[in-house]
Amino acid sequence: MIGFMGVGKTTVGKLLAQRLGYRFVDVDQVIENETGLSISQIFSIYGEGYFRQLERQTIRRILDSSGMVIATGGGAVMDPANFSFLMENGCVVALDASEDTLWERLKSCNDRPMLYSNNPRERVRALLEIRRPVYHKAHFVVRVDGKSPDEVVDEIIAMIEVKERDDHKE
Repeated sequence: MIGFMGVGKTTVGKLLAQRLGYRFVDVDQVIENETGLSISQIFSIYGEGYFRQLERQTIRRILDSSGMVIATGGGAVMDPANFSFLMENGCVVALDASEDTLWERLKSCNDRPMLYSNNPRERVRALLEIRRPVYHKAHFVVRVDGKSPDEVVDEIIAMIEVKERDDHKE
């Protein structure tokens, strides 16, 4: 699961894993558990570069196993090596939402280091502009606006089933 912060990767990822009988792993949660620090603390103490290095190592280690749904942080796939690794080693689903939907979900958050800014709404707009073209290179892109997490999971499962059917025809 990839996509912008607040798009629902963790919520949808947990449901998807449950429905598929897989294990769910949130990359940010693994990093927090292993370091004993929140993502915000890592950013403020060590900087974004250090966090991205931890993220890269964690993604590679997690993908050594199969039978899981993983949710990456919103910026993880901005590292071309991460994006390629994910695309080559799994089925990448990008969740997408309108800027307005994302802002509604994020405007009261104070634990998102990428939004620490004098104008967080503008920061959302700028980051989306940069990140969305990368997200849209995923195997599947699912819009979440106005949909329940269950509806999003239904759509993902339907897409995967169609792809598996098509793969077996070849």
